[in-house]
Amino acid sequence: MTLISNLAHDKARPNGDGNGAHARDGATFLTGVQAKKTGGKDIRLGVSIDQVVARQIGRATRLPSLELGIEPSRKEGRCDSGYSCIYMSNISWRSPTQPSGIEIHPRRAFDRLFGVADEEGEQFRRRSAGRQSVLDFVADDAKRLAGQLGATDRRKLGEYFESVREVEKQIARAADLPPIDVPTGSRPGDDPQDFVNHIRLMYDLMALAFQTDATRVITFMFANSQTNRAYENLGVKSGHHQLTHSTGQEADIQKIDRFTIEEFARFIAKLKAIREGEGSLIDNCLITLGSAMGDGRKHDHGELPCVVAGHAGGAVPGGRHLQLEQETPMSDLLVAAAQLAGADVAQFGDSRGSLPELLSG
Repeated sequence: MTLISNLAHDKARPNGDGNGAHARDGATFLTGVQAKKTGGKDIRLGVSIDQVVARQIGRATRLPSLELGIEPSRKEGRCDSGYSCIYMSNISWRSPTQPSGIEIHPRRAFDRLFGVADEEGEQFRRRSAGRQSVLDFVADDAKRLAGQLGATDRRKLGEYFESVREVEKQIARAADLPPIDVPTGSRPGDDPQDFVNHIRLMYDLMALAFQTDATRVITFMFANSQTNRAYENLGVKSGHHQLTHSTGQEADIQKIDRFTIEEFARFIAKLKAIREGEGSLIDNCLITLGSAMGDGRKHDHGELPCVVAGHAGGAVPGGRHLQLEQETPMSDLLVAAAQLAGADVAQFGDSRGSLPELLSG
């Protein structure tokens, strides 16, 4: 693994428009763009780096990309100093005005990735066919409404049509593809009630997705921005966000940080144990664990904690601590990761270029 210091997100910082630090940081994390301050429908951000990469290399796999999470996504309302809740629960953005959405149910994510075999698979295919006919009906109805809507709602309707078309393509493509051969019993059961098991199921699905080449682009939100989850599994009863704004709570915060890193390390160890070619799966991956906020109490968007695991086919050495120039844009790392994935990306967000330090031994 490589620990990277001195990364910053300048676009997540205040610009004379109030606080909203939590909304800005999650929104900026993979876009490198400052979110428009609004609690209404007129959201605006930017396309995230995962979607930029997926559009260039996604045709080689069953799914162009997969967006996972643990906590439900908020689709409307004001959450942080006048910023839309949607900024806080999405790090992947398909367009400047449309988040990709997240899948928080392990079984649904599995079925999207691998299909379903046998009797339940036939039921799944019948539901997909029915879903197609419903989409056709709704699309016709929505078209008739277009002339009655204002400019903002017409734009949202256009985004809806684009989403419908994307779903149609995925349904048609899935219908023509046989289920991927995965180990018996790997399909998750009902939604897990246990938080730790939920996280591990998602990490295991990610490993299986990479192992079977079902997709090469995945984002995973461990929690929404400003989450106040209580980590009772660690004996921590206060909410995470509350802890970061309290004094004398460093021990509990460190428990949460340690837990997060240990679960990530478990995932990386799983990738390392999967043989691929002359090495292991992790040798051909590049996995980033990070946060869009450096200090929760100060709402600081500099000194962002970031760990990079994997060797990207031998291009990235491990076992290092890279101390970069102060205020190095986080987007520089995103550009480097995109290039290593095979995407043609020279500039992104507020980047100043790539990150050659990542490739040097």
